[in-house]
Amino acid sequence: MSNADYTTRALMNRQKRKQQVRNHIIALFASLFLIIAIAISILLISFSTEANDMEHQPSYKYYKSIEISKGDTLWSIANDNFDSNHYKDTYEYVTEVKKLNALISDDIIAGSHLIVPYYTPEFVSD
Repeated sequence: MSNADYTTRALMNRQKRKQQVRNHIIALFASLFLIIAIAISILLISFSTEANDMEHQPSYKYYKSIEISKGDTLWSIANDNFDSNHYKDTYEYVTEVKKLNALISDDIIAGSHLIVPYYTPEFVSD
């Protein structure tokens, strides 16, 4: 075997090895990128799940008696007690308060009492 053949073969082997190293480095970076992407996805999913769990906490409906103060209206009382998670709008809440208290109109009298609904995540047993 001549010196030129050995040099040519050595050069080809060196180029082949460089290409293999490049391929391994590319595979390493692709693997790292994939692992990081999966880790980020898992974190985002877990945060999303925790947020959904918080949104879907059970809540319990209770009733309380409030004294009507001078200047109060059904609408101002509704704005103070209204819960947008359980009522479509303030009108729906006022309608329920009127039914609970057998009111025919929106007129209320200072010093009297109203039963109003409210929601809480705490369960109260008797």
